[in-house]
Amino acid sequence: MEEVKTTETNTEVEGVATGDTNRTEVKTYTEEEVNKLLNAKIQSETDKVRTEYSKKMKTLEEEVKTLKPVEKSESELKLEERLKALEDKEKEVQAKEKLLNITNKLSEQGLPSQLAKYLMQGEDVETEIASLKEIFTNNVIDNSYKPQNHKSSKDVITKEQFNKMSYMDRMNLFKSNKDLYQKLSK
Repeated sequence: MEEVKTTETNTEVEGVATGDTNRTEVKTYTEEEVNKLLNAKIQSETDKVRTEYSKKMKTLEEEVKTLKPVEKSESELKLEERLKALEDKEKEVQAKEKLLNITNKLSEQGLPSQLAKYLMQGEDVETEIASLKEIFTNNVIDNSYKPQNHKSSKDVITKEQFNKMSYMDRMNLFKSNKDLYQKLSK
């Protein structure tokens, strides 16, 4: 088998005018030369695109720099830190004032001042205090101690009186009030 090598040739016609006669020259290029010329042309075009792209990138980067906030200096950072600390202190003072006011209002109403920390979150503190006072008042009246067998003051006996009592009186005291009898008999 025979190998056939083909080479493309491109021809370029140049018209050269010299003096009185016109001569035409024909240039022949090999495939390698054509590829070199094409690569050179492609390279120059890509370089143009790159330079155009890099110019656009630079303008966009400059625009980003102008829009991006500048980093804060140490003095600005310290100033912001101080402002934040002052705001925190102010909030703390306001909370303490509110707690003190609520405590005073509770004391004025005769309610335990320990309830103040539970009323800190509410908006209308005065209505809350009024409702708490009502609840406590009703609860104290309903659940207060009510003695069933209230003893009058004539049932109070001293140790001397007990010693002077007769045996029958002591027996009656024992039947009616056993606790008192045991206290006095000791």
